[in-house]
Amino acid sequence: MAATDLELDFTSPKQAILLFLDFDGVLHPVHCSPAQHLCCRPLLEDTLRSAPPVEIVISSTWQEAHSVKALTKLFSPDMQPRIIGGTLAADPDREEETRYDQILRFLRWKNWTGRPWLALDDADHEFPEGCSELVLCNGATGFETGKAQELLQRLRP
Repeated sequence: MAATDLELDFTSPKQAILLFLDFDGVLHPVHCSPAQHLCCRPLLEDTLRSAPPVEIVISSTWQEAHSVKALTKLFSPDMQPRIIGGTLAADPDREEETRYDQILRFLRWKNWTGRPWLALDDADHEFPEGCSELVLCNGATGFETGKAQELLQRLRP
């Protein structure tokens, strides 16, 4: 964990839904060129702007190479305050966990086990079969209009 991650303010209003966000296969297609990285970010940001309060927790392996603060700067200025942390901050030494396990550990670590959450991810094998919190993207395309509509529907009460 980068030292700068410890400086993040992890306080959070309990009414906001948590969105655990993967990058590869969501913010851009898996195996795309670096020039295409984050190509789906504008659609995700536009979707979140029209959604009820949502706070983002990065659940991507990009955390292994970049601090959460550095990853936050990849987003538009109005989206940056919504990014409240990363799953690896809870315990980066835990290996062979599924993404779902990391999310549950993060929620326990923050004492937020009762908060509503969704995961936007392309790896269904990282979640239990039938996981109701998973919004599954097609890794070959990333976040698309159909997923934007599904996410909005799932975020609205």
